[in-house]
Amino acid sequence: MEGNETENNSEIADEITSESNDAADEAANKSEETEGAAPEKKKSVNVKKAIIIASCAAGFLAAVYLGGAAFYSRHFFIGTNVGGTNVSNMSVSKAEETVGKNMDNYTFTFFEEDDKQETITGDEIHLTHGGAEGLEKICSQQNPFAWCCSFKTRTYPLNAAVTYDEDALYNRLTQMEFMAKTRENIAGKAQNIYYENGKYAIKDDGGTKIVSLNSLYKKVKPKIYGLYKGMSLEKENCYEPLAAEDTIKGVLNMLNKYVGTKITYLNGDSSTLLDGSTINEWLTVTDDYLIRIDEAKARAYIDALAQGYDSIGSARTFHTTGGSDVTVSGGNYGWCVNNAQETGILLDIIRGGETVEREPVYKQQARAHGTNDIGNTYVEISIGAQHMWYYKNGALIVSSDMVSGNPNKGNATPTGVYRIAYTDKNVTLKGEDYETPVSYWMPFNGGIGLHDATWRGAFGGSIYRGGGSHGCVNLPYSVAQTLFNNVSPGDPVVVY
Repeated sequence: MEGNETENNSEIADEITSESNDAADEAANKSEETEGAAPEKKKSVNVKKAIIIASCAAGFLAAVYLGGAAFYSRHFFIGTNVGGTNVSNMSVSKAEETVGKNMDNYTFTFFEEDDKQETITGDEIHLTHGGAEGLEKICSQQNPFAWCCSFKTRTYPLNAAVTYDEDALYNRLTQMEFMAKTRENIAGKAQNIYYENGKYAIKDDGGTKIVSLNSLYKKVKPKIYGLYKGMSLEKENCYEPLAAEDTIKGVLNMLNKYVGTKITYLNGDSSTLLDGSTINEWLTVTDDYLIRIDEAKARAYIDALAQGYDSIGSARTFHTTGGSDVTVSGGNYGWCVNNAQETGILLDIIRGGETVEREPVYKQQARAHGTNDIGNTYVEISIGAQHMWYYKNGALIVSSDMVSGNPNKGNATPTGVYRIAYTDKNVTLKGEDYETPVSYWMPFNGGIGLHDATWRGAFGGSIYRGGGSHGCVNLPYSVAQTLFNNVSPGDPVVVY
């Protein structure tokens, strides 16, 4: 019994031990399974956390982006400048307010050399405005969803109803220190103006910086209408060479206009050209840039020109009806330039810079130009032959014997080339010892003329030597009548 119990107990113990071992093995197996699953679980948790963080970040960024888009749908992008006013991140209403204040206190600044600045205020040029306009449109043209990549500077002109006194602006510009400096820089430079190769220029040492007032005015004027805040004289190329300064430029232009004059003086088939090569010798520029035309030199030129044009009293070779050539000098017929009047006209032409062809103004004109200025219409009187001929346009109109002045009493008819002064009818000729009525009177040398002489019974021959006139040319009535009906004032009368 005791042995059996012992064996049973031993079997039970073995079973318990076996079961314990099985349980231990199972527990060990479970423990091994648990230890193998732990890393995978941790990895899963980390992934979930990363997803959550990324989602939160994306959500935050999306919120920021959408918030920025919403903000910039009603506000200006960073870097937006309207009419010189920075309106970054401002609403339209705030921008209008800010811009309006800036317009009320408007100033325009010039940035000069050596960091110098000068300003013009709106009050100085009487600037007024109707308020800022178009800001709503500028804002609406922005793409709010592009706000995050729109940090560059944007400049817009200010659309505003701006008015100001342009004359006041011009006058204010003349008062700027840089303009005063320009005036200082051009002082004494008139002596640098020279004429070469047909035109005027000015020697520039290259170191003179000037500001052209008119050029500057043209650049500034639209900027103020746009309410810009200022400009750099250097960047806007306002510093120019000496020849571009307004006063000097004007003087050079005027001088070149003067020497651009071309006057061709005509004298029949010949001509004389006056141009800048001569005119420049008459021009001077004073220290205060006034141009002087030497009128005395202009008059001297016309006087010299007239010597080749004037022909009164000059010796002429005349081909007579008899076929011989005679030299006739003296008399009052021929060309005579009006030197004083022509000088005045010449100066006006130079001031206008004109190119013209002209004859000078004459006090008296002949019937033709050239060596034979008598032409083919004339009265021919031969003292030796005591005969008179009248040709009109080359055709003989009348020919007749005559009686000239009595040389034995000192009344000889003077030789020379004269001109019919005028014609008159039914005139009484008076002298110291005579008073004679005539029907046709054609004077050509003071009180000496051609006329009818009805008291004479004969003409020609040697009558004039003993019974000649007081100097006039006596003609038969019908001859005098024919001559009177054909001759014209100015017709030459050749007496030899």
